[in-house]
Amino acid sequence: MASAAAPDQDLPTITVKYDPTILDSDTGARQLYARLARAAVDVCPSYEPHLISHQVQECREHAIEGAVAKVHNPRLAAVYLSATKRG
Repeated sequence: MASAAAPDQDLPTITVKYDPTILDSDTGARQLYARLARAAVDVCPSYEPHLISHQVQECREHAIEGAVAKVHNPRLAAVYLSATKRG
């Protein structure tokens, strides 16, 4: 299980359940990353449908980063780095 919120923040959390074998493939890692990103949207909602504040965007980024770190899988980390252009 992975939490979509970073553990050091006082935020609501969402548990994203997954089968660890999904991370045996790049496709599976991308699918899990997409689920974590959707969970981050739920944890850090924007109440303006066409405007995402810097605070909300930062919340989502921290939530995804924390969830990826919690899963601790190199394939998922590579997807995260690619999605955030940090790798």
